[in-house]
Amino acid sequence: MYTRQNGGHHQISTKAGDAKLQVHLIGAHPILQYFLDRITFSRIVNACLGTPPHSVLDHAQTLSVLIRNILLAPAPLYRIAEWAAPISPDALGLSTIEKNSLNDDRIARSLDALASPRARSLFFRLALRIIKEFELDTRRVHHDTTPVTFYGQYRNSVSEPRITTGYNPRRPHLKQLVFGVNITADGAVPISHQVFSGNRTDDTVHRSNLERLRTLLGRDDFIYVADSKLCTRKNLEYIAGYGGKFVTILPRTRAEDQRFREHLRQQGSSVRWRQCLVLPNSRRHEPPVVYRTTDQGPQETTEGYRLIWCKSSQKAELDALARQVRLERAEAQLVDVDARLNRGRLRHRAAIRKKVKLILREFKCRGFLNVTLESKRQVETKYLRRGRPKKGDPVRRIQTQMFHLVIKRDKQALRAEACTDGVFPLVTNLQPKEASSKKALLIYKYQPYVEKRHALFKSELEVSPVYLKKPHRAVGLVHAVFIAMIVDALIERKLRQEMERFGLEALSILPEGRSSKRPTTARLLEIFSGLSWYQFERGGETVTFPIQLTSLQKQLLQLLDIDRSLYS
Repeated sequence: MYTRQNGGHHQISTKAGDAKLQVHLIGAHPILQYFLDRITFSRIVNACLGTPPHSVLDHAQTLSVLIRNILLAPAPLYRIAEWAAPISPDALGLSTIEKNSLNDDRIARSLDALASPRARSLFFRLALRIIKEFELDTRRVHHDTTPVTFYGQYRNSVSEPRITTGYNPRRPHLKQLVFGVNITADGAVPISHQVFSGNRTDDTVHRSNLERLRTLLGRDDFIYVADSKLCTRKNLEYIAGYGGKFVTILPRTRAEDQRFREHLRQQGSSVRWRQCLVLPNSRRHEPPVVYRTTDQGPQETTEGYRLIWCKSSQKAELDALARQVRLERAEAQLVDVDARLNRGRLRHRAAIRKKVKLILREFKCRGFLNVTLESKRQVETKYLRRGRPKKGDPVRRIQTQMFHLVIKRDKQALRAEACTDGVFPLVTNLQPKEASSKKALLIYKYQPYVEKRHALFKSELEVSPVYLKKPHRAVGLVHAVFIAMIVDALIERKLRQEMERFGLEALSILPEGRSSKRPTTARLLEIFSGLSWYQFERGGETVTFPIQLTSLQKQLLQLLDIDRSLYS
């Protein structure tokens, strides 16, 4: 938890008699309120969702508390009222009566409204406000999807989006929703999202997503960046058809990729790669990452789009390591099979070969491991008379075929495959005059920031596990976490922009005063956790102890353009 819940009333004993100490917990709530006010969150929510009848709290107030909880201390919905209890009502932007009206039923009704068709205009208006208020650069948009898993049957999930089984290599036994998000290349700020059924494949979401983006941005010439699932004939033709631009990666299944990799395996030493980009390694004490390109591969796809062949030194190391791990695991499995030969199902040649083939296919080692099945005749003598054997007793000789595996690595094939390590082809319709190979590579290299937003979505904001039975409320919770993601990204972007403007290389924002060159919102909120002002009452005497900000807290408020008076 980023916010230490230490507020409330405390009875204490002093030499002059009993007294009461009131702790008014403020924490990081003024910072969150400042950014919610800048995006006019309450006005947009009330205009789109309306005000629920016969309710003390409206949807904007309820969702505001929920978003604060997600950012500061994610908790199950039935514990949010307990979480909010020690916090001063003013810090939450509520009166005492409104705060006491907060409960899980009220939050559930707001989630219902957030998942209703009325909320479609909410996210559209919210995105427009964010782009205008923070002057986001929308000339380039990055897209990616991630599964949101659920425990439970969810048999009543029949309307779109449905919580159902889908492609999830890590948790194939769980049902899921598919969450897609679009971020700008200006601070990785999410501007729009979609929630799809759990069985929706990534290659089918791009056209509807592009339609929404074109309507939102009011332009067609932005560069759309996505992973290899974008690279289908229909998707690329759709983008090129309305004059759009794209950068993506060619799938390994395409014929162009397979032909060039085969060329590298046969004549890898003759292919000349030229250095085009050097980036510092994110890992300490590691050499920089070097990117190279070549013109000796196919220059166009079969559809006529531009191909850029790239090679990464870091990816080459990872590819070699992954292949080595697969080889070792396959060899271990084959050794285990060899130890179990000639027993049970592994007594016949066909069964043994089938088992070996399955292992090589599972670990993708076909062609790298030569597995020979050898056999020899083992003769066993069996006496035909009972009792202790004697010389001259009749015997029968039984011959048994014993199998044995001989496992060897194909060194020539491994050397040839090493020539393809680190190679990946980019596909784009940007002409060389618009974007050189280096620029196109830099555009695609920003794509991992979408994955970082997904990591934030699942780790610190803790969208799952979901403690909700009704599917539409689960969808509403995903929408709420998306709004929290927007606020998180805006705070982080503002902080880093101001650091660059003031020439600050790092901030001592990490535990134990350690510095960070790229501070995150989570660490910033942690710095302000536990901030409280105190009121001491004894008899007719009242003494107030205001908040004392540290130099780091004052510096952070200055960088965020937040007035210190919010904490006075």
